[in-house]
Amino acid sequence: MMLIRQIVISTCMMLLIATANADVINIKSDAPQTYVVKKGDTLWDISNLFLDKPWLWPELWRNNVQIENPHLIYPGDVLKLRYIDGVPTFEVLRDKARIALSPNKRIQVKAIAVGVLPWSRLAPYVNNDSIMSEQEYLMLPRLLGDTIGSPGFVEQDFVLSHRIINKSERYDVVRKQREVKDSKGKLLGFQVDHLANAEALENQMGQQQMIRLKGSQQEARPGDKLRPKDDTWSRDMTLKAATSQKGELVSNIEDRKLIGKHDVVILNLGSRFIEPGTVMGIYSQGPAIYDSEKPVYEREKSAAMAYFSFNERVEQPAIKVGELVVFKTFENASYAWVTKTKTHLQGGEIVAKP
Repeated sequence: MMLIRQIVISTCMMLLIATANADVINIKSDAPQTYVVKKGDTLWDISNLFLDKPWLWPELWRNNVQIENPHLIYPGDVLKLRYIDGVPTFEVLRDKARIALSPNKRIQVKAIAVGVLPWSRLAPYVNNDSIMSEQEYLMLPRLLGDTIGSPGFVEQDFVLSHRIINKSERYDVVRKQREVKDSKGKLLGFQVDHLANAEALENQMGQQQMIRLKGSQQEARPGDKLRPKDDTWSRDMTLKAATSQKGELVSNIEDRKLIGKHDVVILNLGSRFIEPGTVMGIYSQGPAIYDSEKPVYEREKSAAMAYFSFNERVEQPAIKVGELVVFKTFENASYAWVTKTKTHLQGGEIVAKP
């Protein structure tokens, strides 16, 4: 009986702790009672209009059986905030699908769902930038030259290249832009630019092959690389808060010194640890301090002084300064969209659960 009682008490304590740690839906004091979804809205913007924690958006629909997927709302939908037994929920007022009739056909017009993020602003980064591992990049075949000895190649040019092992119908011509390293000097990969599309021609030339460039963004040059086109990226994602993941905001995608709201940034978390749609908090931690009569920052002390110092080393707490949403992942890194920040960021900040 004593054992059973202990088990029951332990179970109750665990439930109490779980309840205490659960995310609470807090409706903003200035949130509107109704909102009409407009063209150009994003799911994040609408969520942020009502919630302190926008990633809890699906929780507002849990008592609403009329919406199967809370991530599919459309321009023209009217969102109405109401309470059931003190719990906030959403009611959606939606017009029926518009049907156009003609003498010999019936057309149903389907609206385009509101996106999670502003894809029109993110598309250039998704289409023109990516991060590859060093080995993967170095193994790609390279462009050699054309029949007239041109220093550069553009759309519709025929160019000789090394033969592609992974045969595909469509290819990207890419060029290494820079090495991406975290604050500890670990190489995360090469950031590469997309220069043009290409197609391989049917020919037998031993170790070489002829390709034709299509859709040039920039002029390609001898030495640029050829890789099979990657069509795996999708805009279909679900907002969710990070849990145990912890990493670093490495830099702005354009390697600018200052980072602000609505910038695209690189994280040192790859696809094994994080998924598109993951929301993370951004935390800034000041340098460690040696506590003495005249406190000194660790960075101001020499290595020898720090080693022989008897003063207490004080770690500063990490303070939340913003939030971001991951939208594309690679092997060792990922791209994220900064949705909120209280200050300018410089890279090296901690990213963790929001």
